[in-house]
Amino acid sequence: MSKSTEQRPYRRRHWLVNRSFQLRFVRAMLLVLLVMAVVAILGMYGALQLTIATYELRREAFIVALFNTVAWTVVVEFIILVPIVGWVGLLLTHKVAGPLVRIRAALAEMTKGHFDVHLRLRKGDALMDLAEDINRLAEFLRRRFPS
Repeated sequence: MSKSTEQRPYRRRHWLVNRSFQLRFVRAMLLVLLVMAVVAILGMYGALQLTIATYELRREAFIVALFNTVAWTVVVEFIILVPIVGWVGLLLTHKVAGPLVRIRAALAEMTKGHFDVHLRLRKGDALMDLAEDINRLAEFLRRRFPS
């Protein structure tokens, strides 16, 4: 096959292909991260305060400053993790949402009687097996009901 007739692989055009699904997923991931961070911060703060009170270290400015530094470090890590978790959530959902959009479009064409559908997904996309099954179904229907 020459380069001009060779089909190029499917390329990503945009990251939000199913906005509501993807944003709900990312929102759920961020909520879980928030709950985990709050529990960790409160647990750490409680443990630090208990340690300071148990060993009567409230007069030791160095120890109190050290414990406060640890607490603020956890807060800063959380602030840094929020955009990372959001981005990873979009990447993960894109591997599912993108194929779902293409599969739904192919099935819509097939319900109209157009069986010349052939799904091509990107390498690494989820639902590859489903897309191959739909391609086999379309091939079967093309042979069974020629146009």
